[in-house]
Amino acid sequence: MRPKIKHHLNAVIRRNQVSVKHSQETYSFLERSSTFSNSSSIMSNVFDKCYLFYGLHHGLVEHVTYWKKTDASLEDEPFYHGYMTREEAERCLTKDGEFMVRKAVVKGNEGYIISVQSCSKKLHLHIQEMRQKNLYWLDTYCFESIPDLIRYHQDMRIPVYKDDVILKSCVEREQWQLYHEQVVLGDALGSGEFGLVYKGTLTVGLFTKPIDVAVKTLKTNTLNSDQRVTFLREANVMLKLQHKNVVRLYGVATQKEPIMIVMELAAGDDSSIAKEGTLSLSTKRKYCFHVVCGMKYLEKQQVMHRDLAARNCLIDATDTCKISDFGLSLLGRLHKEKNMVKVPVRWLAPETLRTGTYSNKSDVWSYGVLMFEVFSNGKVPYEHVKLGILRNEVLGGLRLQPSSDMPSEDRAIMTMCFENDPAKRSSFADLEEACVIFLSSEKIYCVRLLHLMGFGFYRV
Repeated sequence: MRPKIKHHLNAVIRRNQVSVKHSQETYSFLERSSTFSNSSSIMSNVFDKCYLFYGLHHGLVEHVTYWKKTDASLEDEPFYHGYMTREEAERCLTKDGEFMVRKAVVKGNEGYIISVQSCSKKLHLHIQEMRQKNLYWLDTYCFESIPDLIRYHQDMRIPVYKDDVILKSCVEREQWQLYHEQVVLGDALGSGEFGLVYKGTLTVGLFTKPIDVAVKTLKTNTLNSDQRVTFLREANVMLKLQHKNVVRLYGVATQKEPIMIVMELAAGDDSSIAKEGTLSLSTKRKYCFHVVCGMKYLEKQQVMHRDLAARNCLIDATDTCKISDFGLSLLGRLHKEKNMVKVPVRWLAPETLRTGTYSNKSDVWSYGVLMFEVFSNGKVPYEHVKLGILRNEVLGGLRLQPSSDMPSEDRAIMTMCFENDPAKRSSFADLEEACVIFLSSEKIYCVRLLHLMGFGFYRV
């Protein structure tokens, strides 16, 4: 553009700038008028292409209205992944040019992010928006929809950041990333920390029967970004788990509100071990053995449950016990928690109470407390000790005592869990082996073989 015309253009823009309070943006409209009736052919070409220029704090962006528009909504685009953390997005990007669009909380407000890999680096670009006029832009060009913005930069090979940051191929949604339309909510089963839990159905295909599921929902309007990450962390942990004694995750729906985690539904509303009441000795042993099998699997997968208790072990229609509620779970071998609030103190190991240290060995301690719950027919651990002084009592040597009718073999396993030094405490692999040895008189060895072969329905 020749200097004289460029100067004339900028002068008009400055006269028409209007401040946008919420984002400190300014915009300018170039309207066809007599001012430019005799201007050069360059200016005529600008208007013929319907360019609008918006003056922002960092310069001008061009409103592209001549680009082909897509009728698809953002939620229907394969590159849109809904709410997703930066860490999860980076795990999905594996080669240069791969990208996705996700939703996140930016400076206290919801916004859209392009996550892209370039030169083996992961970049996260905030899509700017002017909500009054439905405009979206990155740096140079603005559009009336995010799909148009993405398609334009991808098809035209226009860099989204620096010269080498090109959108080449999108990371498409996976099977576990569900559409809200696939999930139908039914009656409420209860409430969780972040929202209600519903019984519902999930449709996975056009020609398949809907599956009964449990659906956790997130009250997004009352939660901050950290709480959203915590809610979705449960799904991130469960995605890698597949075991007969672990509740199955079908997927998550994050494109819009409410965010939903869709899981396997247990047999009934009150199906946890804690609500089963008085059980036969063989059933108690069976359920405890199922939990050991599931926890041994988690141990091998380097998952710390951090909330193992009878209330979080559900019984399905085949009388199989399954570990659930991974809201506090973390991947790894060791974790030191700084914020020890809202934690299940009665199930925590001494090292956790002392320094906030979690590991698979602290889960083993919690399993010992679970055994106490099961064999005492649901008694509250340390029921006569007030919560305010329980920490000091446990650190001082207080231990749960087995019920009088608890067999010596089961007492021995429970005692293995309460070793004070986590380095000397048994692993879940050790506990499973002990179950087989100690309980062979109950033919548990045969049960173990059947269980590991995949037969879920059996009686001990």
